[in-house]
Amino acid sequence: MGIEAFSLRMLCGAKQRGAAFTQTATLGRQDLSLERREFDRIVRDMQRSPADLVRKGITERGIADRLLVELLEIARLDSIDCSAYEGATVVHDMNLPMPSHFHDTFDAVIDTGTLEHVFNFPVAMANCMNMLRVGGRFYALTPTNNHCGHGFYQFSPELFFRVFDRSNGFTLEHVIAVEHPYPGIELSSTRRTFSVRDPAMLSQRANLTNRRPVYLFIQAVKLATVEPFGTAPQQSDYAAAWQAGRFGHRESTTPATLGTRAAVQIWKWHAAMPSIIRRPLLGLFQRWYAHTFRNRRAYRRWNQQGTPPVA
Repeated sequence: MGIEAFSLRMLCGAKQRGAAFTQTATLGRQDLSLERREFDRIVRDMQRSPADLVRKGITERGIADRLLVELLEIARLDSIDCSAYEGATVVHDMNLPMPSHFHDTFDAVIDTGTLEHVFNFPVAMANCMNMLRVGGRFYALTPTNNHCGHGFYQFSPELFFRVFDRSNGFTLEHVIAVEHPYPGIELSSTRRTFSVRDPAMLSQRANLTNRRPVYLFIQAVKLATVEPFGTAPQQSDYAAAWQAGRFGHRESTTPATLGTRAAVQIWKWHAAMPSIIRRPLLGLFQRWYAHTFRNRRAYRRWNQQGTPPVA
């Protein structure tokens, strides 16, 4: 996929707020997919001249390396790929552990379209975590919904909330769902963005059924050097059920779980209905509200100029 307008704005925003990019690694060499007006706006926001960059041969298309170096003030930029065919500086299969001399090396690791194509995801994710020095950040734009067939995986927000946990030496700064129209996020400037709340904080799942493709933007900071996944992450609703001695999980699809008195009363009326009526109504409720971006407990509209809540 490469670097498109949303992910570039997020990277530049992190830079403006003090994040370091002095030594940066990208997973794969990143293409640029920007419209000229997006390029101009982002470059000006970084107090740079678009005309000066164009004179240097840096435009809105092509390989992203030189633009990233200019805007993020990168002193060393490595690209990691399992093949040298695109000119990666480090040829390594992310299915395998990174050599230890890459550990605690980078201020930033950026993935905008690689991890979903790596079969051994836990190893690849641990590689990214190990490569960062304390205080470094992981940035990713990765498919989460309506991308079936794009790669091996499309990831749920729950996965990243459990991966970038303090037990693994990390904390999350941003989890943002980016909904875009077809044909692709890099081919459209129309997007809706939502901050995603941690299902563990909701005490229920954050399901999503929608018509358009959705990516997740992840930003996490390394707090300490810890061997990743010393204890395997567990899905939060099951972990809570086990701890409480309950059977099963708490589903996020009923009005009663939304927390209002009216919703609880509606659920009581619903429960008293015959199953031939009750079940279709529950399905309509899930499809219209509980499993959509309308569910404000799980998803909150986010303006990129602000700071999204993560918890």
